[in-house]
Amino acid sequence: MTQILCPKCDHALALDLERGMFRCANCGFKRPETLDEAAERIRAQGARPVVQLMFRGVLDPRARSLFESGQDYLWRKDIAAALDAFQDAIDIQPDFVDAHLWIAKTSDDERIQRDHLGEIIARDAGNLDALRMLMVLNGEITPEEAELSREQRTPMIRRIDGAVQTEATLLICPVCGGMLTIDEANGRVVCRFCGHTEPLNGQRHASDGAEILGAALLKRRIQPVKWIVGEHILHCNQCGAERTIPARRLSSVCPFCGSQQVIEQDALNTVEKPDGLIAFSIDEDEAKAAIRERLKGLVERISGFFDENRIVNAAIEGVYLPYWVFDALAEVSKTTINRRTSSLYEQRSQIKPYQNETFSDGMMGLGVPAVTSPAPDLTAQIGAFNVSDAVAYEANLLARYPAALYDVDFDEAALRAQSVVADHMRARYKVGENQNTDVNVFTSVRQMSFTLLLMPVWVCTLFERDGDVRPALVNGQTGKVALGKAEKAG
Repeated sequence: MTQILCPKCDHALALDLERGMFRCANCGFKRPETLDEAAERIRAQGARPVVQLMFRGVLDPRARSLFESGQDYLWRKDIAAALDAFQDAIDIQPDFVDAHLWIAKTSDDERIQRDHLGEIIARDAGNLDALRMLMVLNGEITPEEAELSREQRTPMIRRIDGAVQTEATLLICPVCGGMLTIDEANGRVVCRFCGHTEPLNGQRHASDGAEILGAALLKRRIQPVKWIVGEHILHCNQCGAERTIPARRLSSVCPFCGSQQVIEQDALNTVEKPDGLIAFSIDEDEAKAAIRERLKGLVERISGFFDENRIVNAAIEGVYLPYWVFDALAEVSKTTINRRTSSLYEQRSQIKPYQNETFSDGMMGLGVPAVTSPAPDLTAQIGAFNVSDAVAYEANLLARYPAALYDVDFDEAALRAQSVVADHMRARYKVGENQNTDVNVFTSVRQMSFTLLLMPVWVCTLFERDGDVRPALVNGQTGKVALGKAEKAG
């Protein structure tokens, strides 16, 4: 639009769209916009872009009409009228997430933005636009990073051939410098030498670190590089010795002074601390007894353990294995096709050949192993863990048993979790199917949140008299045993 100058002072006039009035900020001159000027402005602006709706469901026509009016007002830069129209649409249909989103986009009041973004997340936690805006408001990402996350991109994978330096916490008694252990029953850290005790941190909960999957994936998109580290350099803060350890270890015992070290972070910031931990309820003797009992039930194995018959030796260790634990909300669509026929009208009128229903369901505490060793097929056999027993993570909790770092990332684990949810819903709702009735169940995971928990597992290697080696696992919370296949050593 051609710039219009003030007839009194030659300064540019500004147009007040709400009042249709030109004003001069320099001398105060004002005059109304003519019809010809308004027509020229509208022609210069062009046609309003079409806004695609994200709303899933039946949309009230009046709410849709008000939303479109709000977009027209925005195109004409009438912000106040646009906000009123979007709010009127919400008053008619409170779950209209598009109207909530455009109020959040249009308003400059952070409180209003948060209120409407919260409404969207509550109704559709996977709404990426709302997640981006909320993450910017929370300072988790910058506006530039939010725009960058719209691109369908993945970080560049780079592998480190050498070892990467780490920072670690030394687990020693603050009184005598002795080694610490954990008293799980009383929830305290105990010194093995002087008896000093101190309580564990009970102010946090393992679920405090829960993260929405969509937000985590957005953060992943804006990372330029994803580092794959093979080894870590661990400096002992007790004796000063340095050694190289596999990058899959979260904690390690110094072979020179026997001190326990827990890695906090490495130089490339690749270490993600766990959110929580489930303590061991099954001790070593109970784990051995559980394996012995399981071996008695195998037809191909003669009963005995450690010193009898086929099993001549065994090595067993308690280890905290990392698991990604998901909570999932799913939309389930169940279609029933009835192929029965009848010659009687009364019976035919009662037969519904096609029925479809859609409803929400979900799964809580779904654990996916975050390690490739032990093998996923073996870890699956020890069953699920009761995640309600998890406590917030702190380094002192690893004073008795070592822990592993994850090597299966959350995005890969999420795909497995979604598959498990779909299988579970299919098994739950695919009922009533017979030779005359077909039942199809389709599941769409609407939202997921996740935490990284350390699970207690006894890892055992059984050495047989014939030279075979057989792996075994024991769930350190429930005592359930998994036995792997026997293979030749070496």
